[in-house]
Amino acid sequence: MVAESFAPGASVSAVARRHDISPSLLFLWRRQTTRAKVAACGDGAVPPGFVPVAITGCGGKLPSCEEQAAIEIEVGAVRIRVRGRVDRRALCEVLAAVGTVGR
Repeated sequence: MVAESFAPGASVSAVARRHDISPSLLFLWRRQTTRAKVAACGDGAVPPGFVPVAITGCGGKLPSCEEQAAIEIEVGAVRIRVRGRVDRRALCEVLAAVGTVGR
């Protein structure tokens, strides 16, 4: 949605309506993205970008306490499966490492 809102001629309000979210939330995400890119350029890091995401299995019941929700991330031939709670920093390190595989 953020990438879509940055497209030439795009209207943030129209994009927000299409995805049934508040325009103010989309404006917040745009500001956060811009700040992250500026910060990354200042310290020599690779600026953040966008990757396509496909959400599957929607519409079912939420998992019970006994069942653990899971996230699967596929980057090329690599599949990362995260179950339950995960440390954000650890996941970021794993994703950064996957991004460097094969370069």
